[in-house]
Amino acid sequence: MIQFDHGVCNDFESALSREWLETNGLGGFSSSTIVDLNTRRYHGLLTAATRPPVGRVVLLSKLEETLMIDGRRYELSANQLRERFGPG
Repeated sequence: MIQFDHGVCNDFESALSREWLETNGLGGFSSSTIVDLNTRRYHGLLTAATRPPVGRVVLLSKLEETLMIDGRRYELSANQLRERFGPG
């Protein structure tokens, strides 16, 4: 099992540079960063190989996770949006 200490997990840039990948042996896979912030085109929880080895489609990119404790909500998901300049 791979483990990361608090130093990595508490440093956003360091955690963002660490990625994981799980394959199914048929060309499909699941991958993201360890903070579940997708930074690549094919990061996602369910990427299917429609025409292996090149035809891939992201079917499920992410889930929004919320932890409820004693009526309090803790948002666990991470999103990073590009800044847009100008109209549109």
